[in-house]
Amino acid sequence: MMELHDDKKTYCRKLGHHLTFQYCRREKQGLPCKKIIDCWFDKFNIQNYLKEYYKMDELAHIFETPRPKMETLVELIRQAQQRMP
Repeated sequence: MMELHDDKKTYCRKLGHHLTFQYCRREKQGLPCKKIIDCWFDKFNIQNYLKEYYKMDELAHIFETPRPKMETLVELIRQAQQRMP
């Protein structure tokens, strides 16, 4: 019954327009968007929904803090330098 709320719509604070819950729950490589709680808390009990349909490691992955952009850029530069002769 994971699809129970799929047709509901709300305003996406990340993209700036209305989207269905189906999109929100699959946005991040098949996992929910990290802002799913912010966007859906007033429509239904999103926290219970997430606990019911996702494993703890999936939830941890959904809400993990992304690496800072500068750290990512430095790592990419380092990898490129290692590939150069």
